Amino acid sequence: MNKAQAKAAVAALAAVQPSLLPSDVSRANTLIDTPDAVNQYYFGTCGMAAVLRSYLQYDLDRFVQLMQAVFADADFNGIKTGGPGVLLDKLLNKRNAKLEQVKLDAPSEVFDPVYDLDFLLARSLGKLLKIRSPHMYQAQRLFSEEIAKLFNVKEPYLDLFTIDPKHVTTLQAGRIDTDLRFELSIKDWMLKNVAGFGIDLDHATVTVVTPGSEWVLGFDYAERRRVLRVRLQPTGELLVVLDVRMSESAFRDEGDLGLDSDGLRTLMLQVAGAPTATITKLPADNPRSAVDAINAQLTGEKPYAYGLIRSFGDWHRASKQASPVFTNPPTAPAPIWGRPSPEGEHILAVNGVIRREGGSYVVPVWSWQASFEVKIPVARLAGYLPTVVHGRIAA
Repeated sequence: MNKAQAKAAVAALAAVQPSLLPSDVSRANTLIDTPDAVNQYYFGTCGMAAVLRSYLQYDLDRFVQLMQAVFADADFNGIKTGGPGVLLDKLLNKRNAKLEQVKLDAPSEVFDPVYDLDFLLARSLGKLLKIRSPHMYQAQRLFSEEIAKLFNVKEPYLDLFTIDPKHVTTLQAGRIDTDLRFELSIKDWMLKNVAGFGIDLDHATVTVVTPGSEWVLGFDYAERRRVLRVRLQPTGELLVVLDVRMSESAFRDEGDLGLDSDGLRTLMLQVAGAPTATITKLPADNPRSAVDAINAQLTGEKPYAYGLIRSFGDWHRASKQASPVFTNPPTAPAPIWGRPSPEGEHILAVNGVIRREGGSYVVPVWSWQASFEVKIPVARLAGYLPTVVHGRIAA
């Protein structure tokens, strides 16, 4: 199927499916013309968005079939979607939940519905994985807790512990004195157990919400604001609760889903319809043979190569820079108490052959709607790009 045929198929689908809006048709045409325009937007769907881009590059038949699965309840690669409107309704519910989260995280931001189609199509692959392989889907939900421990929490607030009512005066003054600091420090382990992070008592601030009855303790952890609420109870005790939605931004109920290499490989073979999928780990001491294997894939027919990366901040900054070079050691993810360090913090597409230039590798990648190259010293490559899942997207 060529681009003109794909656009005609989308138009034909819209003619019989009112749920496929004119704005969705326009967006589909944009994606067909420009695969790099795929945008995960506010959603944690990086791996699935990369697969969607591969369809747009090399398998427009499958792209159209995915649209038919979402909007017309058609089977996708032999996977039944659950009946009229079931898949679409579930996805729209998650989209609406994320809209509410964005209002909390960035009240001045305007949620642009132009990217709704990107989310619906990319995240539908995860929903189809849940149908095809429930156990693997459950494993990916648990893996996501390695990135955001609150990922699977549905409640807006979680009770943590109580503190002595004598601290009301201190809280009302908007400060943390020695006594309050001590009590918070000895009970901090309860927060770590629930949320994976503790209270930064050196930088926490106190804000009065309701004089005499509710206060907010705010502090930063892992480049994210975290919020505890202290509430006066009818018993006279002060209850400290975690404000879940103000302390995290990745949740399964909002359409987010992390993938490890096993989950991504399963997604490719059992859902996406890829005939091959290989997990290649890059050794820290000598990555040459691994790079050669990835490059051999990338020079073949209809390839895909998805890198699970670490040192997320460096990669994200590199997407906005000219000729970025990773000279420093990679930054490890902020530790999450009670969880191992994740295999990768983000998934991007390796966009072409990895080149050797002197003592470095030049890695061409795509993510965040941008194609860019990063130069990485040989000894640091595995630290930044530890794992690549690669194969052929279509026969």
